[in-house]
Amino acid sequence: MDIIPQLLVNSLIAGSIYAIAGSGLSMTYGLLRILNFAHGHFMMVGAYFFYLTSVEQGLNYPAAGAFTALAMLVVAVLSLKIFIMPFRRYSTMLPFVTTLALSAILEALVSIVFGVNVKSLGSGLGMTSYEFLGVFITPIQLIIIVSSLVLMTVLAFVVHATSVGRYIRALAENSYAAESLSISQMKVSFWIFTIASLFAAFAGILAGFETNMQPTMGNAYTIKAFAAMILGGLGNIWGTIAGGYILGLLENLSIGLDFWGYSLPAGYKDAFAFVIIVVVLLFKPQGLFNRASRQA
Repeated sequence: MDIIPQLLVNSLIAGSIYAIAGSGLSMTYGLLRILNFAHGHFMMVGAYFFYLTSVEQGLNYPAAGAFTALAMLVVAVLSLKIFIMPFRRYSTMLPFVTTLALSAILEALVSIVFGVNVKSLGSGLGMTSYEFLGVFITPIQLIIIVSSLVLMTVLAFVVHATSVGRYIRALAENSYAAESLSISQMKVSFWIFTIASLFAAFAGILAGFETNMQPTMGNAYTIKAFAAMILGGLGNIWGTIAGGYILGLLENLSIGLDFWGYSLPAGYKDAFAFVIIVVVLLFKPQGLFNRASRQA
């Protein structure tokens, strides 16, 4: 029982990364009805752009963050114009296939440029842990928790207290009625996809500081973002955020606690995302925080 507080803090750290990543994916699906299978690879690309500018080029973190944001803006625009919008007009399933191809392209490009060896953003930082009531935490982990809460607060303000948020909610509720009121779906969709890409890049940077980076990391984080969204409810942003924290809790409790004298190896932690997807789809396909709609 003494390890439970530490496991809860670890769950909060992992859940913060999953919540940011999942919220971006949920925004994309909730408004555009696009399942972006390259979302985790946007995390990977953002982390490597930040690595390029901060570690290899020696820029300070604000400058590296600004460069990464501009680079991800270009990546988002090209992805939307080339891999999504030309195919979305024919079928909502085609972007799933094209973004799957995009994920393979991004992974190959990063492997060619940076190599396949593991890299870390936090290797040059002092990783001294602070102890509080028997719980150990590093400054980077504190930044992960606080920055995610700040980002979620800003997202809530934009969605619920600004005109842009009203446009977003109107299009998500009824796109035809919203367009009849002169709300441009193309413009709002562009900004939503861009914001979701920036969220993914920020989550990738946090993951690079907390663990490490490699070109194949996008696959695992895509699955975890999907698991968080399915757990919370497809298109439900706040449910997805809650689902991200629940996923982090389940992962850390599964490998940190003994079950009748047996503990799971740490390597099995990633399998819980797949287990959650299967279980939720079997017993509550609308998610924990979405109500099932009545069929006619």
